[in-house]
Amino acid sequence: MSKNNINDKGVGMKNGIRILLTAILVLSFYTLSATRYTLCFAEEQKPESALNEIAVSVNGENILEAEVKMALNRLIPASTFHGRVSSEKMEELRKSALASLIEGELLYQEGKRRGISVKKSEVKEVVDKNKAAFKKKKDFYNALEKMGLTEESFKKLIEKGFVARDLLKQELEDKIKLSEADLEDYYNKNKGKFFSPNKIRLREILIGVSPTATQEEREEKKKKAEDLLKKIKAGGDFAELAYNYSEDDFRVKGGDLGMSHKGRLLPELEEEAESLNIGEVSGLIETISGYHIIKLEEQEPARQLAFSEVKDSLKKELESRRYNEAKEAIIKSLKEKANIKIY
Repeated sequence: MSKNNINDKGVGMKNGIRILLTAILVLSFYTLSATRYTLCFAEEQKPESALNEIAVSVNGENILEAEVKMALNRLIPASTFHGRVSSEKMEELRKSALASLIEGELLYQEGKRRGISVKKSEVKEVVDKNKAAFKKKKDFYNALEKMGLTEESFKKLIEKGFVARDLLKQELEDKIKLSEADLEDYYNKNKGKFFSPNKIRLREILIGVSPTATQEEREEKKKKAEDLLKKIKAGGDFAELAYNYSEDDFRVKGGDLGMSHKGRLLPELEEEAESLNIGEVSGLIETISGYHIIKLEEQEPARQLAFSEVKDSLKKELESRRYNEAKEAIIKSLKEKANIKIY
């Protein structure tokens, strides 16, 4: 499908490569947090006539190429045309898309088996928000048609998302929760993981030197850096000189690099900083980038982080891990009992 074809029928999208029916919130198959459900299309991998072909069958329920196309477009960055993705990468993405669709279908079927239902008003709200994303209703239907979908089949996809979400919520929400006592016990058993490394805050002046600079140009740059160093040693304001003469992005902050721990800065700068006391200025430091002058503004020694400092992030990390493990166990169990046929 060409850009011109995508832009036809009054769709009205300036970027004719991808149409998104956005501004809607549907819970996805794989998370308890809200995410966008998008109806989109990019350049065709298959002709539109192939969109109604069966891609995979899950316990007798068919998933069409149109759904695979949507899943693929969610995996491919919006700025990328299908034609720019290698065949090997496209095959890899297609496998991922199929896997997500199979898992979603299994969760949906299990949810329906357990009697989970979705209010029609919930589905209608999503559809209405999609329609509102277009200037005209016919543009919405044109987009559906290009995707090989009808309004009813689109509603079905939305319903599946809700049912799968509710099944996972029912199965996992309470099981993954950790009490403060659980978190504190984990913290006490793994204290070595919760350290704040030694941090330093430097100011820097950089006089950049191009890798292709001639010896004469390099000497000229070095002379400029040496003159600045003399001004600093004579009592010049480091921040002001950095603002006026430094040639890096931190110039606007008076050369302030902010707090950083070992490994974040150039090795030559870190090595020199270790020999400085608070408030001291270095000599000239030569690196691949050019000539640097640094000033040690602040130092924070390594320390053990208190439980109160890590509690919230630890809770999020551990519950997310438990959720993913439990979800995978459910899907594995459903797959073992399922009849799956990929065409």
